[in-house]
Amino acid sequence: MPAIISVAKSACVLLTAAAAVFSAARIDYPTAIATATSTSSATLNPELQKSFGLALKISQIRFSPDSKSLAVLAGDRFISTWPVAGGNPTASILMTSMPLTCIEWDPTGNQLYLGTSKSQILSCNPATLDIQFRIHSDIEIIQQIQPVSGPESLLSLGNLANSKGKFHETLPQLWHEDIHSRPQNIPNLHYISMSKQAETGVVALGASTGEIVVFNPLSNAECTVIAKINSPIDALSWSGKTLIATSEGTIHLIDSSNNQVIKAIQISNKLVRNVGISKDEKTFFLSSGTNAVQVRDINSGDLIYKLASTDEVISSIALSPDGKTLAVGTCQGHVTLWDTSDFQIKSIIPAGIN
Repeated sequence: MPAIISVAKSACVLLTAAAAVFSAARIDYPTAIATATSTSSATLNPELQKSFGLALKISQIRFSPDSKSLAVLAGDRFISTWPVAGGNPTASILMTSMPLTCIEWDPTGNQLYLGTSKSQILSCNPATLDIQFRIHSDIEIIQQIQPVSGPESLLSLGNLANSKGKFHETLPQLWHEDIHSRPQNIPNLHYISMSKQAETGVVALGASTGEIVVFNPLSNAECTVIAKINSPIDALSWSGKTLIATSEGTIHLIDSSNNQVIKAIQISNKLVRNVGISKDEKTFFLSSGTNAVQVRDINSGDLIYKLASTDEVISSIALSPDGKTLAVGTCQGHVTLWDTSDFQIKSIIPAGIN
């Protein structure tokens, strides 16, 4: 066996005629013009618009480890890879065999992992999107995938299969050295978010009951509950030893070295599921189901910029590993690439247009 290995809701309209092809993907027609705030402006190519068919919500965006490519999941079946420098897609495929739930690169950039809702994780070649192998999982709906240590270890988070009508238990599962198991050194909680600290490999898990658990997947050492928030942990993101946790529109900054909540910043009355932290760790980027990305000071929480390229509702954001590019996906199928050095638009990619 080869090496092993979540925001807008109702703004995207389901086209009944296409449901048989795209399953539960949220689809809509794209807008004709993309305009930007005072920081930038951009107009979509009219010739491209003429050939646009159905537009799929951008479900997830992931940059390759070298920041030169990005993979985009649109709806729940259409996936494509693109060069960040611009141009046509490297590869694209409509997955008809099973719905896709999440995507992630392996640490080398040579494999792309696809989570499914059919108890499988697929590994494919990013250049061709040909499936190289399948990992059969006890987890039925794979919600998140996180490489742990090199290409041989993978941590997935999702709903346990064969629940026999009971409440779906969401839990992590570790793939390591060709075997899979549930980490035994963590509390039995309903986990809904996950993030790995790049430097140490430590993983943070957020529970629906508000606990934030930190543990090393490859160690038998006991986990640490570093914080308890009085609401579900919607998203997690690391900035050095500082962990950013979002919960019911509030950003919590947590110092993992002493398990103290440094600050809580009320951002929105909506869920915040997308957070990115700048390379210099001075600012963070977030979206909360609007048409603009907020850029805020990581210490004070003050709003610095609002980035908006279109009137479309944002569904997903991602920051490149080198911190130079912010990718913003919308419900109408576009991905805007922003230069984080001057907050100008690099390009707009029709990654959800099929």
